Amino acid sequence: MGDAGAVRPCPREMLTAACQAGDQRAWSELIKLYTPVVWSVARSFRLRSADCEDVCQLTWLRVVENIERLREPAKFASWLVTITRREAIKFIERSRRHVPVGDHAPFDDWPDETVSVEDTVVDRWQDPRMLEAFRGLSKHHQALLAMLLHEPALSYDEISAALGIPRGSIGPTRNRILRRLRDSVQRRPALVA
Repeated sequence: MGDAGAVRPCPREMLTAACQAGDQRAWSELIKLYTPVVWSVARSFRLRSADCEDVCQLTWLRVVENIERLREPAKFASWLVTITRREAIKFIERSRRHVPVGDHAPFDDWPDETVSVEDTVVDRWQDPRMLEAFRGLSKHHQALLAMLLHEPALSYDEISAALGIPRGSIGPTRNRILRRLRDSVQRRPALVA
């Protein structure tokens, strides 16, 4: 006979232990069981549905990466909520640091309107005319563009502090620089390969 005073694990704890052992069916069941919890925690941060989906995916990724570290399967739900909160907060912080690229006005007359400004710049970066135009910018403007293209994205506050310029002038300056680059590239003859 077994120990009468021993506490038997509940099915959810057994499910968590099975996931730790690599049982794929257990993972499917665990995700199905707890995704509404993850979703409701993400929604509590007032995120849009698409953003909640991102937070959910990141949360489950963290769970998969770290499930072996969970010492007490009975505490899975609170551990999951903590991970979800952290991922939601990180998502919000990344969103705040995201540097908006503004409208496409500086590149409106470039050939392919279905391509974003960033893709246009990246695609044309290999063009010697673009490199020459970039070199023609002041060091200050080169530094500003480099910081705007930095990965991970820097906030306008970080850029303002680093370059000693007002936060409110970053967007307008960026637009002027992009127009100057576009005009410079368009004035230079294309090199024939």
